[in-house]
Amino acid sequence: MMGGEDVELPEKSGTVTKDAILPLVLKTLVEKRKLVKNQIKAERDPVKLGQLDIRQKALKLTANSMYGCLGFSSSRFHAQAIAALITRTGRETLLKTKEIAEEKLGFNVVYGDTDSIMINTGTSKLNEALLMGKKLKDEVNCLYKCLEIEIDGVFKSLLLLKKKKYAALNVVNWGTKDEQVVKEVKGLDMVRRDWCSLSKSVGNKVLEEILSGKEREAIVLELNNYLSEIGGKMKDGTMNLAEYVITKQLTRAP
Repeated sequence: MMGGEDVELPEKSGTVTKDAILPLVLKTLVEKRKLVKNQIKAERDPVKLGQLDIRQKALKLTANSMYGCLGFSSSRFHAQAIAALITRTGRETLLKTKEIAEEKLGFNVVYGDTDSIMINTGTSKLNEALLMGKKLKDEVNCLYKCLEIEIDGVFKSLLLLKKKKYAALNVVNWGTKDEQVVKEVKGLDMVRRDWCSLSKSVGNKVLEEILSGKEREAIVLELNNYLSEIGGKMKDGTMNLAEYVITKQLTRAP
């Protein structure tokens, strides 16, 4: 186990095992990650913060890889039935959470994927949004013994394009003196390595304007002028050729 700490094996009562080994190992990993994330909240040293972040990601990756070991046919721990049960249970839990949010609490669910759900609170006040998140968390957590959801993030604004592709202004360290708003981008062209720098810079500028909070007319006017200027440079050949270069790594012989 990571960190050199031993995992206590489950006790047996006659021939019946109280807790199976796999759930016990997963529970240990999840609890260790919680402890590390709590340390991150209190840590101010940037070097230690980086080390703690690597540790929590390693614990998360190790826990997540359990599913891959169960589902991979060549794995020594292959158990297709358990892997299928995990995905089915995950889907059922996600749908149940959506049902509670919409039908019981009257929230507007805008997105859900694998192990997370996003709701539009309809308010610009952070405290009100957090209160709504807590209501949903309490309603869901009381239904399960070994599953617990948390408020993972609060977005000030969100541009949701499609599955696994979105950009948002994320309010981090809320409720502390270090509270700030940072841009978060998932799955869009500007975070991919196989797009040219021109595509990335244009995409970032468009995102910056859309998420700026300005009036819609002002955003449209600004982007129209900016894109017209870029288009003009591309047509008359004054755009630096280096802006068009795409770097792509070969994964097999040419």
